[in-house]
Amino acid sequence: MSNGKDYTVTMTAIEGDSMDGRGSWNTEFGLLAGGDPAVVQAFNGASQAAAHEQIDHATEGAAGGTTPWTFESTGHVTFRPIAVAQIIYGSLGYGAHPTPYLSTIVIDSRSADPIMVTDLFTDPQAGLDRLSEQTRTILAKDGLDVSPDEPGAAPKAENFANWIPTADGLEFHFSEYQFGPRLPAVITVPWPALTDLLAPAMADLAKG
Repeated sequence: MSNGKDYTVTMTAIEGDSMDGRGSWNTEFGLLAGGDPAVVQAFNGASQAAAHEQIDHATEGAAGGTTPWTFESTGHVTFRPIAVAQIIYGSLGYGAHPTPYLSTIVIDSRSADPIMVTDLFTDPQAGLDRLSEQTRTILAKDGLDVSPDEPGAAPKAENFANWIPTADGLEFHFSEYQFGPRLPAVITVPWPALTDLLAPAMADLAKG
C-alpha cells in the first residue's frame, strides 16, 4: 500500500541470447497492478526501461570477446507512505570476476513523478552536503576511512543517484570502486540525521 491505495506486484522475466550465441541474459523485475493507474504506468515503464538498460550495458560490456557470458538480475519492490521503489541488482558473469549492475526507481505515489535525490531537500546542496558527511561517518564506523577529498564521496547528485527510501532512512548503493578500493558499499543514512533538511512535501517518507 502507498498513498492509501493497494498495489500488487508481479515478477516478470526477460530472457534472451546474444546475436553471436556467446551470451545470455535472464532479468527479473517487479511490475505493479491495481492502485493508481498513473503510478502503475510510471513505475512499470521505469522498471522496464531500467531492466533493458542493464541488458544493453551487459551486452556492450561483453562485446568483442570470445568466451561465454551470462547476465542475471533480480528486482525487489518496496512501499513507503508516499512512494513506491524498486532496486534491481544485476551481475555479468564474464572475465576475471562478476561485474555488478544496479538500478533504482522511486516513484511518488501521489503524483506519479519520479523522485530524484535532490527533490528530497528544501535546499538540495545542503542535503547533498549532509549525505556526504553521513556517508563518511557511517563508512568510518565500518572501518573504511574516506577522505573529504575523495571524489566518490563529494556532495554531488551523481554520487548518490542509487537510493531507495526505507523505514530506517535513505538506503544508498555505491559502485564497487566509488571510494577507491574494490568495495561495493550499501549504507542507510537514518531519518533523524535528515529530517531537518527534508522538503515539506517529502516529510512523509520518514513516517511509519
